[in-house]
Amino acid sequence: MRGSKLSVSDRCVDPRMPSLCEVVHSFFTSMALSRKTVQSRVPVVALVVSEQDRYILSSTSGQEPLDVRFAESCEEACTLANRLTAPIILLDRDWPGIEWRTAVASLAALPHRACVILMSGVADDYLWQELIRTGGYDVLPKPLRPDNVARVVKLALSYWNSAPKPAVPARRT
Repeated sequence: MRGSKLSVSDRCVDPRMPSLCEVVHSFFTSMALSRKTVQSRVPVVALVVSEQDRYILSSTSGQEPLDVRFAESCEEACTLANRLTAPIILLDRDWPGIEWRTAVASLAALPHRACVILMSGVADDYLWQELIRTGGYDVLPKPLRPDNVARVVKLALSYWNSAPKPAVPARRT
């Protein structure tokens, strides 16, 4: 090493291995929103029952670079998520008329593989395991808090940005 400073070109043992600086930089930049994401708003589709939850999601979207769109049905959420290529879908566990496992499986099967976050007043290991089995990403405990919403959405977005995407056929015009 040259002096006490590490440079990006310093390697541990194998020149093909990333340096400590590269690893640390990669870790911290993967946790933050990318520069592209910060400049544009991230579309988020939400199926929410209560007005209070709508208010919290709307206020969070005012503080974070999120464009929250509310859907009135699971079908509308699928259509909206596909049209916007929304990486995040928020689903209220108490949404009337649908069983949450079926809704999560349908939403998670969208071509762009959105991260489905289940909002629930009950947030235990059993629910989380069931959610993962049906294709969901995480459980967001209710009552919603803006800091929890922002944290879970940022983590989901980071995961979605780094996860491999299936090949999607090109759209015909």
